[in-house]
Amino acid sequence: MSSYHHGNLKQELISCASKICERDGYTKLSIRSLAKESNVSQTAPYRHFKTKEDLYAEIAREGFNNLHKAISKSKSQNTQDVLVSASKEYLKFGTKNSNTYDLMFGTAVPDFTKYPSLFKSANSVYRHITTLFSAYSKNKDPKFIQEKCIDIWAHLHGLVGLLRKLEVVPAKLVEMPDTPFMAVNKINEDLDSYLKRFIKNI
Repeated sequence: MSSYHHGNLKQELISCASKICERDGYTKLSIRSLAKESNVSQTAPYRHFKTKEDLYAEIAREGFNNLHKAISKSKSQNTQDVLVSASKEYLKFGTKNSNTYDLMFGTAVPDFTKYPSLFKSANSVYRHITTLFSAYSKNKDPKFIQEKCIDIWAHLHGLVGLLRKLEVVPAKLVEMPDTPFMAVNKINEDLDSYLKRFIKNI
Protein backbone atom coordinates (compact mmCIF):
# COMPACT_ATOMS: atom_id res chain seq x y z
CA MET A 1 0.00 0.00 0.00
CA SER A 2 1.84 3.08 -1.26
CA SER A 3 0.11 5.50 1.10
CA TYR A 4 1.85 3.76 4.01
CA HIS A 5 4.95 5.79 3.24
CA HIS A 6 2.93 8.98 3.59
CA GLY A 7 1.74 8.15 7.09
CA ASN A 8 -1.83 7.21 6.13
CA LEU A 9 -1.63 3.48 6.82
CA LYS A 10 -3.80 3.47 9.93
CA GLN A 11 -6.76 5.22 8.30
CA GLU A 12 -6.44 3.13 5.14
CA LEU A 13 -6.39 -0.02 7.26
CA ILE A 14 -9.51 1.13 9.10
CA SER A 15 -11.25 1.85 5.78
CA CYS A 16 -10.26 -1.54 4.42
CA ALA A 17 -11.32 -3.29 7.66
CA SER A 18 -14.69 -1.52 7.53
CA LYS A 19 -15.24 -2.81 4.00
CA ILE A 20 -14.29 -6.36 5.00
CA CYS A 21 -16.55 -6.15 8.03
CA GLU A 22 -19.53 -5.06 5.97
CA ARG A 23 -18.84 -7.58 3.24
CA ASP A 24 -18.08 -10.65 5.34
CA GLY A 25 -19.13 -9.82 8.92
CA TYR A 26 -16.85 -8.85 11.74
CA THR A 27 -16.37 -12.43 12.93
CA LYS A 28 -14.56 -13.16 9.66
CA LEU A 29 -12.23 -10.21 10.12
CA SER A 30 -8.77 -10.70 11.57
CA ILE A 31 -5.63 -8.63 11.59
CA ARG A 32 -4.03 -11.27 9.38
CA SER A 33 -6.85 -11.11 6.81
CA LEU A 34 -6.70 -7.32 6.93
CA ALA A 35 -2.97 -7.35 6.17
CA LYS A 36 -3.52 -9.68 3.23
CA GLU A 37 -6.34 -7.64 1.72
CA SER A 38 -4.47 -4.38 2.29
CA ASN A 39 -1.31 -5.71 0.63
CA VAL A 40 0.90 -4.94 3.60
CA SER A 41 3.14 -7.15 5.69
CA GLN A 42 1.60 -9.32 8.39
CA THR A 43 3.28 -7.19 11.06
CA ALA A 44 2.28 -3.75 9.71
CA PRO A 45 -1.27 -3.62 11.16
CA TYR A 46 0.03 -4.55 14.62
CA ARG A 47 1.74 -1.17 14.80
CA HIS A 48 -1.74 0.33 15.02
CA PHE A 49 -3.94 -2.46 16.44
CA LYS A 50 -2.49 -4.61 19.20
CA THR A 51 -5.56 -6.86 19.34
CA LYS A 52 -8.60 -7.69 17.24
CA GLU A 53 -10.71 -5.75 19.74
CA ASP A 54 -8.64 -2.64 18.98
CA LEU A 55 -9.50 -3.07 15.32
CA TYR A 56 -13.18 -3.68 16.06
CA ALA A 57 -13.25 -0.51 18.14
CA GLU A 58 -12.01 1.58 15.23
CA ILE A 59 -14.61 0.11 12.86
CA ALA A 60 -17.36 0.74 15.42
CA ARG A 61 -16.13 4.32 15.90
CA GLU A 62 -16.37 4.94 12.16
CA GLY A 63 -19.82 3.37 12.20
CA PHE A 64 -21.10 5.65 14.95
CA ASN A 65 -19.60 8.67 13.20
CA ASN A 66 -21.42 7.72 10.00
CA LEU A 67 -24.65 7.06 11.89
CA HIS A 68 -24.38 10.46 13.56
CA LYS A 69 -23.93 12.13 10.18
CA ALA A 70 -26.90 10.24 8.77
CA ILE A 71 -29.34 11.25 11.53
CA SER A 72 -28.13 14.86 11.38
CA LYS A 73 -29.08 15.53 7.75
CA SER A 74 -32.41 17.29 8.17
CA LYS A 75 -32.37 21.09 8.15
CA SER A 76 -36.12 21.48 8.69
CA GLN A 77 -37.39 23.98 11.25
CA ASN A 78 -40.22 21.59 12.16
CA THR A 79 -39.04 19.58 15.17
CA GLN A 80 -41.33 16.65 14.42
CA ASP A 81 -40.10 16.45 10.83
CA VAL A 82 -36.50 16.47 12.06
CA LEU A 83 -37.20 13.57 14.42
CA VAL A 84 -38.96 11.63 11.67
CA SER A 85 -36.08 12.25 9.28
CA ALA A 86 -33.52 11.17 11.87
CA SER A 87 -35.51 8.03 12.65
CA LYS A 88 -35.80 7.16 8.97
CA GLU A 89 -32.07 7.67 8.44
CA TYR A 90 -31.34 5.51 11.47
CA LEU A 91 -33.40 2.67 9.99
CA LYS A 92 -31.72 3.11 6.63
CA PHE A 93 -28.28 2.96 8.20
CA GLY A 94 -29.12 -0.12 10.25
CA THR A 95 -30.50 -2.03 7.28
CA LYS A 96 -27.90 -0.99 4.71
CA ASN A 97 -24.89 -1.47 7.00
CA SER A 98 -26.06 -4.56 8.83
CA ASN A 99 -22.72 -6.16 9.66
CA THR A 100 -21.22 -2.90 10.87
CA TYR A 101 -24.39 -2.22 12.88
CA ASP A 102 -24.09 -5.64 14.52
CA LEU A 103 -20.53 -4.84 15.55
CA MET A 104 -21.51 -1.43 16.90
CA PHE A 105 -24.30 -2.78 19.09
CA GLY A 106 -22.93 -6.24 19.82
CA THR A 107 -20.54 -7.46 22.50
CA ALA A 108 -17.31 -7.68 20.50
CA VAL A 109 -16.16 -4.47 22.21
CA PRO A 110 -17.69 -4.77 25.69
CA ASP A 111 -16.16 -1.65 27.29
CA PHE A 112 -16.28 1.48 25.16
CA THR A 113 -14.47 3.48 27.84
CA LYS A 114 -11.26 1.63 26.91
CA TYR A 115 -11.45 3.53 23.62
CA PRO A 116 -12.16 7.23 24.28
CA SER A 117 -12.77 8.11 20.62
CA LEU A 118 -15.29 5.27 20.27
CA PHE A 119 -16.96 6.25 23.53
CA LYS A 120 -17.27 9.83 22.30
CA SER A 121 -18.65 8.79 18.90
CA ALA A 122 -21.22 6.41 20.37
CA ASN A 123 -22.41 8.97 22.90
CA SER A 124 -22.71 11.63 20.21
CA VAL A 125 -25.51 9.59 18.64
CA TYR A 126 -27.40 9.40 21.95
CA ARG A 127 -26.83 13.10 22.66
CA HIS A 128 -28.13 14.03 19.23
CA ILE A 129 -31.29 12.00 19.75
CA THR A 130 -31.85 13.66 23.15
CA THR A 131 -31.26 17.10 21.61
CA LEU A 132 -33.82 16.45 18.87
CA PHE A 133 -36.43 15.07 21.24
CA SER A 134 -35.85 17.82 23.79
CA ALA A 135 -36.54 20.40 21.08
CA TYR A 136 -39.73 18.56 20.12
CA SER A 137 -41.12 17.69 23.56
CA LYS A 138 -43.26 20.05 25.58
CA ASN A 139 -42.12 18.22 28.71
CA LYS A 140 -38.56 19.40 29.38
CA ASP A 141 -37.93 17.28 32.47
CA PRO A 142 -34.48 15.66 31.95
CA LYS A 143 -35.58 12.29 33.32
CA PHE A 144 -38.61 12.24 31.00
CA ILE A 145 -36.43 13.22 28.03
CA GLN A 146 -33.90 10.47 28.75
CA GLU A 147 -36.53 7.78 29.20
CA LYS A 148 -38.34 8.74 26.01
CA CYS A 149 -35.10 8.80 24.05
CA ILE A 150 -34.35 5.27 25.20
CA ASP A 151 -37.89 4.35 24.12
CA ILE A 152 -37.20 5.82 20.68
CA TRP A 153 -33.83 4.13 20.37
CA ALA A 154 -35.18 0.75 21.50
CA HIS A 155 -38.07 1.06 19.05
CA LEU A 156 -35.79 1.90 16.13
CA HIS A 157 -33.34 -0.82 17.11
CA GLY A 158 -36.15 -3.36 17.08
CA LEU A 159 -37.43 -2.11 13.74
CA VAL A 160 -33.97 -2.49 12.23
CA GLY A 161 -34.06 -6.18 13.10
CA LEU A 162 -37.58 -6.65 11.72
CA LEU A 163 -36.83 -4.77 8.50
CA ARG A 164 -33.67 -6.79 7.97
CA LYS A 165 -35.62 -9.99 8.48
CA LEU A 166 -38.25 -8.74 6.04
CA GLU A 167 -35.57 -8.52 3.35
CA VAL A 168 -34.79 -12.25 3.54
CA VAL A 169 -38.06 -14.04 4.39
CA PRO A 170 -39.97 -15.84 1.61
CA ALA A 171 -42.66 -13.77 -0.08
CA LYS A 172 -45.33 -16.20 1.13
CA LEU A 173 -44.63 -15.16 4.73
CA VAL A 174 -45.19 -11.51 3.89
CA GLU A 175 -48.62 -12.45 2.57
CA MET A 176 -49.66 -14.44 5.64
CA PRO A 177 -51.86 -12.40 8.03
CA ASP A 178 -50.88 -14.53 11.04
CA THR A 179 -47.21 -13.51 10.87
CA PRO A 180 -45.67 -10.12 11.78
CA PHE A 181 -44.20 -9.66 8.33
CA MET A 182 -47.38 -8.45 6.66
CA ALA A 183 -47.56 -5.64 9.22
CA VAL A 184 -43.84 -4.89 8.97
CA ASN A 185 -44.11 -4.76 5.19
CA LYS A 186 -46.97 -2.24 5.36
CA ILE A 187 -44.89 -0.11 7.73
CA ASN A 188 -41.95 -0.31 5.34
CA GLU A 189 -44.13 0.80 2.41
CA ASP A 190 -44.90 4.10 4.12
CA LEU A 191 -42.25 4.71 6.76
CA ASP A 192 -42.82 8.45 6.92
CA SER A 193 -46.46 8.12 7.97
CA TYR A 194 -45.66 5.37 10.44
CA LEU A 195 -42.83 7.33 12.04
CA LYS A 196 -44.96 10.47 12.28
CA ARG A 197 -47.60 8.51 14.17
CA PHE A 198 -44.96 6.93 16.38
CA ILE A 199 -43.32 10.25 17.27
CA LYS A 200 -46.69 11.90 17.86
CA ASN A 201 -47.75 9.18 20.29
CA ILE A 202 -44.60 9.10 22.38
